[in-house]
Amino acid sequence: MRLIRVAVPVPIDDTFVYEFPGDETPEPGLRVLVPFGRRRLWGTVMAEELVRPARAIRPIAGIPEPRLTLTPELIDLCRWVADYYAAPLGEVLHAAAPSPAALKRRAVAESPEEERGWHASAPPARTELNEDQAAALDELERSLGERAFRPFLLHGVTGSGKTAVYMHAALTAIRQRGQALILVPEIALSPQALDSFRQGGIERVALYHSTLRPRERADVWRRAAEGSLDLVVGTRSAVFLPFRDLRLIAVDEEQDGAYKQEDSPRYHARDVALVRAKRLGATLVLASATPSLESYAKAASGATTLLRLPRRVDGRPLATVRVADLRIRARAGASAGREASPPETRRAATASWAGEAPPAAPSSSYLTPALLTAMERTLVRGEQGILFLNRRGHSTVLQCRGCGSVAACTRCDVSLTVHAEDQTLRCHYCGAVRPLLPSCRECGASNLWLGGVGIQKIEREVARLFPHARIARLDLDAVRRRGAAGAILRSFRQGDTDFLLGTQMVTKGFDFPGVTLVGIIVADLQLFLPDFRAAERTFQLLTQVAGRAGRGKSPGEVIMQSYNPDHPALRCAADQDYEAFFALESAERRELGYPPYGHLVEIEVRGAVLERVTEGAQRVRKALARIEPRVEILGPAPKAISRIQDKERWHLLLRSNSRKSLREHLKRAIPALRDMKLPGVLVAVDVDPRQLL
Repeated sequence: MRLIRVAVPVPIDDTFVYEFPGDETPEPGLRVLVPFGRRRLWGTVMAEELVRPARAIRPIAGIPEPRLTLTPELIDLCRWVADYYAAPLGEVLHAAAPSPAALKRRAVAESPEEERGWHASAPPARTELNEDQAAALDELERSLGERAFRPFLLHGVTGSGKTAVYMHAALTAIRQRGQALILVPEIALSPQALDSFRQGGIERVALYHSTLRPRERADVWRRAAEGSLDLVVGTRSAVFLPFRDLRLIAVDEEQDGAYKQEDSPRYHARDVALVRAKRLGATLVLASATPSLESYAKAASGATTLLRLPRRVDGRPLATVRVADLRIRARAGASAGREASPPETRRAATASWAGEAPPAAPSSSYLTPALLTAMERTLVRGEQGILFLNRRGHSTVLQCRGCGSVAACTRCDVSLTVHAEDQTLRCHYCGAVRPLLPSCRECGASNLWLGGVGIQKIEREVARLFPHARIARLDLDAVRRRGAAGAILRSFRQGDTDFLLGTQMVTKGFDFPGVTLVGIIVADLQLFLPDFRAAERTFQLLTQVAGRAGRGKSPGEVIMQSYNPDHPALRCAADQDYEAFFALESAERRELGYPPYGHLVEIEVRGAVLERVTEGAQRVRKALARIEPRVEILGPAPKAISRIQDKERWHLLLRSNSRKSLREHLKRAIPALRDMKLPGVLVAVDVDPRQLL
């Protein structure tokens, strides 16, 4: 029997020796089932082992049929991910491949449910592109023709036709007998993009994302490896698909935080795409109306080629943005969010406006007169609107007016959110659910106060104010059922819905010509979070959602409600002026040494017992300080949300202006951190963290 070294998906920086049956020498990358303690895990063969260890060696437990093998190029990419993000190689390889068990099942021939029913527009013909689009496409096609790595930042205002540009570039790559990969941040965006490519004449295309069934993911993996797919549209894990001749990678909405994996391995798909394109000599396109500061800074320095699309297609104007000051309403005595008891279930609307003017709407605690008037006009004209509030649920606080207690999660340091539809209290961090009772659990009083506002409360408010309007909600709670997102968006696209209400899911990527109004309920919800990216995220969200209005023949209008209307991030978003925001935010980041002018590594220490966590954090600090101090060490300190899922959370930050110095310091620190004996405490490393909450 042969001896092989296998990388196993466990948090250990090592490979393990197993016996392989027969005289065959398995090739590196072969997925095998191995015994590991009392478990069986899928691992990856890394090499043949020539020296038999003194200890007993266990044989592998099985090989999938058909066999699943990672390509040498993909193994090298995973090695880079493991090295750069300080992650165990076995975990990276496991994240890069589908479950081998799924290969034994029959692949599904028909399209997944999410692909059905979409009506995206085919890309315009090459001759129909405007001057800016054509110039950008010329640059991309020149790069594809040279077959040399070139990164591009395709920066265009919302509605400027960025998708059409990289779709034509993908067509060019395919005509050259190559393959293309389109990364999208949200699963809900992938069917729309896929349908557009099919209408554009590309038939050998597929989706790849986490909600596909295991056999469907395995089938896409196999077809990509065989070269029987020309193009894949997928979320972040698609960056690891084993293409035969990948010529183009496009990352749509490159600034989106969904590209960052939040648990091990904590890779950023945009940056992995850049490394993969560089190694393959492929063209990389990062597309966004609101690029991350990191990407735009690279473009400003010349490291990335900047392609600008400064105007909307067909010369359509950007939507007019008006800021409604919520402070005036607060001073006038508006009591937003105060309800005496859990709300009743909303009755479904059964009629439509039929063209007549709606009656004057009563006052609202959440919708300003400016927004109410705009909504009335939208209904009278037979147009559509989007209302955005980046907060799930109905109310964010449930407090007893008798004893003052607040319903809080027993596992997390947060209050529970009231969900009116199923009369529950939910934790949005650990998923805990408990029934919404009519009286206080602490003192039994029935005088309960529901505070704060979520998108479900706005849904009920709109139904009350406009009882004949057809409304729908798009958020995580509304799309849990398979295919629900497609059904909601299909109805909206077909004009069967007047107002689409939603959280972050409605802010980007969708192109609905009938939308002339966007209402932003509270523009500054995330503005003052204790995170250095708070202003950037706020600007990006507001600019993106404002860009949904006015994409058709009728002009668009945006009503932005805010308690901080003069904040620079909000003013820049209202003016839809990215360059002004970049200049302001860059100056502050440069002064503080934050990305893109400094580099960060977060080290999180967590455990069930606070005393052990604080002691562990101090020991981590001492271990880091013993290394030659080429980097700044900040902390330790409790995280902003100090407890999640019964785990106390502290963290430290490593900061340096030199990425090289930071990586050298981290490489020297990792062995000490891995060997540190901290009973009941876990230490996690996050390179280039996206958020510090």
